[in-house]
Amino acid sequence: MIQIVPVVVLKHVVRAPQPDVFRAWTDPLLAQGWMAPVGTVAEHVEIDPRVGGTFLLRGRDEAGALHAVTGHFEEIRRGHHLHQTWTYDGPNEMLRIGETIVQVDLLSVGDKATEITLTHRRIVCVDVRNAYRLHWRDRFEKLHASLA
Repeated sequence: MIQIVPVVVLKHVVRAPQPDVFRAWTDPLLAQGWMAPVGTVAEHVEIDPRVGGTFLLRGRDEAGALHAVTGHFEEIRRGHHLHQTWTYDGPNEMLRIGETIVQVDLLSVGDKATEITLTHRRIVCVDVRNAYRLHWRDRFEKLHASLA
């Protein structure tokens, strides 16, 4: 029997130059403005954007619950590509599935636009995939607004 492993693959075009989009993913001050899901405020962000470097995103939702995502960078091509682990820790039990993998690829589509291809792997089931798909779409909208 063939087993289909759920994965999120999203493409999104942002009206900003590729270097600015890459910086939004790797600069803690910029990431703090868009990386937290809707309804959550990023309170603390640490990003060490180098192979082996770690990151921490910590936020609080409207009910006061703490959410955190941690991981490390496995591969970086400055300005073009990030490959990192992603581990959620927080009250959303469905998303506490252990370490997943997020890959971000950036492609310039003109002087002032960048196509983002996000691939989120090691997702255990369709429900988690659907939740992450929604979360990433919301984050892309926040990213777009933060770069405008």
